[in-house]
Amino acid sequence: MKKIIFMFLISTSLVVFSDNHDEPNYSKFQANYFFNCPNEPACGAAFDKLMKSPEVAKENFEASLLRVVHAGSSDITHTVQFYYKSKERYQRAGEVFSNSSAFAEFGQSMEAVGVETIFNNLTSYLIAEGDGRNSTAGVTFFADVSNPAVYAPAFAKMAAKMSEEAFGGNSYVLRAQHLGNGNSTHSVSVSFDDAAAALEFLANYPNTVQFQEFMQEAGTSFQPGLSFMTINLLDYNPD
Repeated sequence: MKKIIFMFLISTSLVVFSDNHDEPNYSKFQANYFFNCPNEPACGAAFDKLMKSPEVAKENFEASLLRVVHAGSSDITHTVQFYYKSKERYQRAGEVFSNSSAFAEFGQSMEAVGVETIFNNLTSYLIAEGDGRNSTAGVTFFADVSNPAVYAPAFAKMAAKMSEEAFGGNSYVLRAQHLGNGNSTHSVSVSFDDAAAALEFLANYPNTVQFQEFMQEAGTSFQPGLSFMTINLLDYNPD
């Protein structure tokens, strides 16, 4: 598997991103909206209509709608994620959506379906390993990290080694949470070709030397939180 590692500065939580267009162009910021939708086809149709509306489609915003499964006691069933390469793109999205009649209609459609917002947050990428652009499934692990200077290098080491395993998946991403509710400060996502590959990973990774070393090196620097699987339903402008 072709691999990449983006350099990171733990002390300031800033990321240095490669400008190699042969590699996946990972975002600097990610806005995540987690909600409960009792009618997936209706929610999907509403989001698709929004993203294909003239005022939104011309902006080429990168976004995804994902189904969330196995989220424990959480009521989350879906998440919408917007990916921004820069603060300027984030600013532009706010300007577009605040003045968009399509966005207002989207909100009304979601309310009519009975959608309940669970929480939302703003994250940034700290470490990215691998290429998840053609993946259709993933697993996400939230964590409350008390010592990022210990946790992040341990994760980077594990991700580089784990991605070499036959069951290792397509990509590993560590994000820091800047804004949003909940007790988590970071999240890790691993992407796969499909849900079956995700299950193979879940069955195997706890028994690997890589994971055992990570647990020893990360030590008490974190507390695990919410975890779940995601299934990609709709993707727009992936790069």
